[in-house]
Amino acid sequence: MIKAVFFDWGYTFVNRSEDRKKKINKVLRPFGLNWQKFHPLWRQFYILRSAGRIKTDKDFENYIKRVSQKEIPIKKIIEIMTETQIVPQEHIKVVKELKKKYKVGILSNYVEGWLKQVLKNYRIGNLFDTLVVSSTVGERKPNARMYYEALKKFSVKPEETVFIADEISDDLVAASGLGIKTIWFNANYKSPWGKNDKKTLKIYKPDAIIKDLKEVISVIKTL
Repeated sequence: MIKAVFFDWGYTFVNRSEDRKKKINKVLRPFGLNWQKFHPLWRQFYILRSAGRIKTDKDFENYIKRVSQKEIPIKKIIEIMTETQIVPQEHIKVVKELKKKYKVGILSNYVEGWLKQVLKNYRIGNLFDTLVVSSTVGERKPNARMYYEALKKFSVKPEETVFIADEISDDLVAASGLGIKTIWFNANYKSPWGKNDKKTLKIYKPDAIIKDLKEVISVIKTL
């Protein structure tokens, strides 16, 4: 019997605004940069920040400034990153409905402070029963520690748990290996992190596939 439900964050529970890149480019333009040129550097240090290797946003900013040798306002870019995340009202309703029967949490490779800021922006700070975020755990999915921490939060067994995510290779395969039920959120928008998913699907099948998060409520009953 399912007792706990975990959602991935980016491209699953939240979407992003189409004007994010435009707003970031405006910040980067005085430094002769755009998001396409800057992103490889950002990603390098973001991985470390979201894995808890870089502990604070200030350190994150200092590392990027040191390597780029430019006074890029990283704090402003972080603000844009959080302000342009969209939480559909329908997704909030889905979580509230699930909470009537299950414990519900977030299981995400992200920076916990940034995630909490988005929840604060939408005034839904208490929507989830728990947040399991890589920057606090100190590891990123698919490391098994992330899933272990999630199970421990709710004191549930893997087979009593469902994980919904948009990425197969980095999210769902490891969850399945641990015995957690998996639902692939195959939405129209695609995460840039899921480049290997098509190949992975040739040898791996999630327990269920959905196109709309509303389907979760009925699909969980079949697992």
